[in-house]
Amino acid sequence: MARYIDVIEWRPTDPSALVGRVPEDGPGDIRFGAQLIVRESQSAVFFRDGQSMDVFGPGRHTLSTANLPVVSEWLQKFTGGKNVFSAEVYFVNQAVQTDLKWGTPNPIDLQDPDLGWVQLRAFGTMSVRIEDPQLFINTLVGTQGGYSASALNKLLKNSVQNRLGDLIATNFKSYATIRRNQDELAAAMKVKVKDDFGKYGVGLRDFFISDVSVPEEIQEAFRKRATMGALGVRSYAEMQAADAMRDMANNQGTGGSTMGAGLGMGMGMMMPQMMSGMMQGGMMQPGMQQGGMMQPGMMQGGMMQGGMQQPGMMQQAQQAPAQQQAMISCGQCHAQVPEGTKFCPQCGGKIVPPAPAGAIPCPGCGKPVPEGTKFCPECGTKIEVPQPKVCPECKTELSPTAKFCNNCGTKV
Repeated sequence: MARYIDVIEWRPTDPSALVGRVPEDGPGDIRFGAQLIVRESQSAVFFRDGQSMDVFGPGRHTLSTANLPVVSEWLQKFTGGKNVFSAEVYFVNQAVQTDLKWGTPNPIDLQDPDLGWVQLRAFGTMSVRIEDPQLFINTLVGTQGGYSASALNKLLKNSVQNRLGDLIATNFKSYATIRRNQDELAAAMKVKVKDDFGKYGVGLRDFFISDVSVPEEIQEAFRKRATMGALGVRSYAEMQAADAMRDMANNQGTGGSTMGAGLGMGMGMMMPQMMSGMMQGGMMQPGMQQGGMMQPGMMQGGMMQGGMQQPGMMQQAQQAPAQQQAMISCGQCHAQVPEGTKFCPQCGGKIVPPAPAGAIPCPGCGKPVPEGTKFCPECGTKIEVPQPKVCPECKTELSPTAKFCNNCGTKV
């Protein structure tokens, strides 16, 4: 005896499910008088032999010839008016799907008038809704028993990546312009992808750009330019000159004053012996007292031989420059300070000495240790080799400092 379907409804257990089929395994026998229950934000599409026949909106429907005109016409033509027909019903979730992430796994090249060729990366979110259930099933679902939001997101973000690159290349000439007009870029993208989404029966509700970024070295150049503007410096050469003068001023209390103090001390210690040698007769010649002129041999006899200064000592003291002390940069204000300084004389911040090349920080005490070391020589903590950061969503390998995935936009 044939078993007829009397109640047709779809109760999805997965909130990300967009499509469900009743019966799940293919067409079933449905007769007029059966109850069709379509919940809010759902639509029901009747299919027979791979063709969509009738669409129902939310509500409780008693199937009859009045609300199934296409099915009734088919029954009258091919079955002689029997009230039982074989079909399958596709339920479509028409709720707005929010927080669909998009990103640019491959950077977008932009020829910036100030920075030259730069590589941009962007990510954000979007919200969509299935506007045409019949078109959606015919173009994307087909004979599948279901369809998920993640599958739709994967399809749509490919369109976003392509259109975003075209839009930036044709309408935005610099990175600074993009940063200033991020909302306008998002609005333009809504128009740009409308037809791409619409051919699947999907409508775009919201499109948000979380960030558009450039590599770290370009960001550093922008910070330098902001500093130049704040200081009223017109060119990079002037900025370098100002940095050099600042470094000289910072070094004044170390090498320069020490050298001046040393020379003054040396001259002060030499003066009594110089005067004593002159008064003891080895230097004053008769001709000097008579004519007031210093005779040859005066310097050899007294001052240089009897005193403490040896030949060439003064010249060496004057010509030998102060030994240049190694400098490091303050991590907070970037002022140059002598190596070994513990606190910055400009901002008062603690000076963290730079780690040697190839060194990694100890997880116990924070001291830099050479790469490959198994135990910290300072505290004995075991050194674990850091593992590369991987996106938990799409498994893309990321840089150690990344906060969001460049491929799918997931926060990491």
